[in-house]
Parts: sequence; C-alpha cells; structure tokens
Amino acid sequence: MYKGFTDEQLVELLKQGKDKAFDELYFRYRDLLVRFVYMRMKSVPVSEEIVQEVFTTIWERRKTLVIQKKFSAYIYTSVRYVTLDYIKSHKITDQYIKEVSDRSSNDHNSTNATEDSIYYEELQEAVDKATLLLPKKSKEVFILSRIKHYSNKEIAEELNVSHETVKYHIAYALKFMRNYLGEFNY
Repeated sequence: MYKGFTDEQLVELLKQGKDKAFDELYFRYRDLLVRFVYMRMKSVPVSEEIVQEVFTTIWERRKTLVIQKKFSAYIYTSVRYVTLDYIKSHKITDQYIKEVSDRSSNDHNSTNATEDSIYYEELQEAVDKATLLLPKKSKEVFILSRIKHYSNKEIAEELNVSHETVKYHIAYALKFMRNYLGEFNY
C-alpha cells in the first residue's frame, strides 16, 4: 500500500498514527540495519536486538518525531549510537565476567592455583557485594541483564518499564561496578 511513498512521506504518515507506514519503513530498513550493526557486533541476535530497540523508540515517539535530515541518515545515526551504547554498557561487566571465568577455568592449569583461587573468590565476593549495594531497580535490571542474560526488551517486559529505563539502570549499575571494583582492574 505504501511501497511507492518516499521515506519522508512515510514519516509524516507515521506521525499521524498510520501503523502501515511504520511497517513499510521497518521492512525497508530492517535487514540493511541488521547487516550494518553485524559488521561491528558479529552477533545476529545482538544486531537484531539493537535494530528492534531503535524501531521501538521511533514507534514510541512517533507523534513527536523530529527528523531534520533524510530518514535514512536519521535511522543509521540512531542505530550507530545505540550500538555504541550497547558496546559501552556491556564492555566493563563482560571484562570482569571473562576475567572471573578465565581464572576459574585456568585454576587447574595455573602454576599458582592457590593465588588464582583466592583472587577469584575475592573478585566474586566483591561483585556479589557490589550487586547488593545497588539500588533496588538497578540491582534487578543488572541481575536480569548480566547474570540471567535477558535482552533489554525482555527486561523491560519483565519489569514493566521502558527500554530507556532499562538502559539507564544498566549504565548506572556498570558505572557503580566500575568504581566499586576498581582495585581488581589491573
């Protein structure tokens, strides 16, 4: 129905609440954007999650959406920023989890297994303590994200909050962890 429309016409129809215009934009750009994100992330599920998050935000803000350039430039810029946020929010925690996992799996191969075991136990204890010190909602989001490996969308649905709220709590928890666990970062 809307295949012959320009992106800009579709955006105007979207602002008027025409969900089929949104569908057309989604299907025009979804696969291209997933490939674009995949070039950096090397994970199809993560790439799809990021693209879905951007389109969800567009849908939620459709009535107040202001696009000053072409829609294609807007959507690629949005996806790039969400990708960078994703990388930043996962990098610190993933670094600590990898460190803990590496030390745990290498304990039996290590020349100094006792020292590594103590380090691992201290790090795990510090992560647990830091998690307990987080505010309630940040703690819930952090546990669902980093321990239970829920996607941001799943967390938002589980806790009945927006994607933006989930992203805020993840960023807050990671900043807190980074500061609290500073002594383990060598």
